[in-house]
Amino acid sequence: MLVPALEGHRLWAPLYDLGNVLEPLQAKKVIDVACGTGQWLLHLQQAGSDVFGCDLCQEMLDEAQKIFSLRGRLARADAECIPFRTSMADLVLCSVSLGYFHDLDRVFFEFACALKPGGYIAISDLHPDALSAGWSRSFKLGEQRYELRHYRRSIHEITSAACSAGLQPKLHRDVYFGAAEAPIFQRAGKQELFSSLLTTPALFIGLWEKPCC
Repeated sequence: MLVPALEGHRLWAPLYDLGNVLEPLQAKKVIDVACGTGQWLLHLQQAGSDVFGCDLCQEMLDEAQKIFSLRGRLARADAECIPFRTSMADLVLCSVSLGYFHDLDRVFFEFACALKPGGYIAISDLHPDALSAGWSRSFKLGEQRYELRHYRRSIHEITSAACSAGLQPKLHRDVYFGAAEAPIFQRAGKQELFSSLLTTPALFIGLWEKPCC
């Protein structure tokens, strides 16, 4: 079973409730790593946060720069060397991108360094079980399908990297497709796959806290 997990992330937009995890945190200053076109930054900015983002893809940043309120708040950078001050943010966010990063220990170390004591790191990504079930990180352009290079890691490997960076786990949530997503699969022409996906977690959401001492 080959399920394209990206398609420009269109399937994920209405799916996962990361926003419900972020809202109670009421972060004053947020860094979004691999911010893409800036949609999470804009959402959090409108909720009252002071936001900054970075992404390695200049084309993504060019799209984000079209949002006037984000201009001057974006940088081109790798997640293994993010260009933000130590202890700067109340929240570091990384959405549907962790699997693209090579050195997971280094990435979590960078996240932790940019975080204030008592701050949080929120991660969402494609669930390892979904990859094991045959899902792929891919997108289609015209008739050509492109597979994106990524690293397969277990939840244990991810939580271990966070622990090595001195972070304390606060939440783990597996996210499944439900009835609300059925129309999305219909529009994507993948309705025959929908029933087989209901028992496989699509994404995971993790939340870690940087201790105050």
